[in-house]
Amino acid sequence: MKQRDKMRELIERHGRDHQAIISAYAAAEKRGEVDRKSNSHSIDSLAYAAALYRDAMRKKWYK
Repeated sequence: MKQRDKMRELIERHGRDHQAIISAYAAAEKRGEVDRKSNSHSIDSLAYAAALYRDAMRKKWYK
């Protein structure tokens, strides 16, 4: 699943509970449901999920 699609799904499921969304995204990444194309900076899944959530809010990926 694409990162943006997963983030949209989690925002829809958890509303604006950013902690739940970030935790759920990180867990999904660890389970292999979402792939990162690269991790050249060795960012852990929670930090990456938090950055992706901020990006989603800024770019209004939610419906």
